[in-house]
Formats: sequence, C-alpha cells, structure tokens
Amino acid sequence: MQTDDPAIAEIIEFISNEVGVDSSLMTADTPVADLGISSLDLIETIFKLEGRFGIEIPNDGPLNGNDVTVGTLVEHVATLLAAKQAKSA
Repeated sequence: MQTDDPAIAEIIEFISNEVGVDSSLMTADTPVADLGISSLDLIETIFKLEGRFGIEIPNDGPLNGNDVTVGTLVEHVATLLAAKQAKSA
C-alpha cells in the first residue's frame, strides 16, 4: 500500500511490523483476514496502535466485524490521529 502521506505511511509500516506482513502485500482493499490476521490479532494490533499513536479506537466503529480491510484500518487510525492533532494545535 503506497502513499505520499507520511502519517499513513507510518501507520502502514507499524501494522506491517506488528503482524509480520510485508507492506507491499497490503492494499486498501485487502481484508486483514487474507493476511493471516485473526480477529484476536486484530484486537491486539488495535491496542498497540492506540498505545503507539496515543488514540482511542472505539469498539463499535468500522473496525468491528469480520470484513475489516487494511484500508479501513489505516484510514480510521489516520482520522483519529488527525483529530487528536487538531485538538492539540
């Protein structure tokens, strides 16, 4: 998954390192399950994303369910991170 946005690139790289999947295999439309990320792995990754970026990811948002894609995960984290940065500006 390629991007010119440094924040999104950082999120992708973090996820790639956490789940042990080459970032070149991660596209926006790829379901996380297709990368071998189980629902438990996804929850653990979400907790680690919260800690790394200092955000809180709601349990009832778009990351709830079995059809989560890499793009959904990355965009949701990027949106929460942008909102956090806007509050502190």
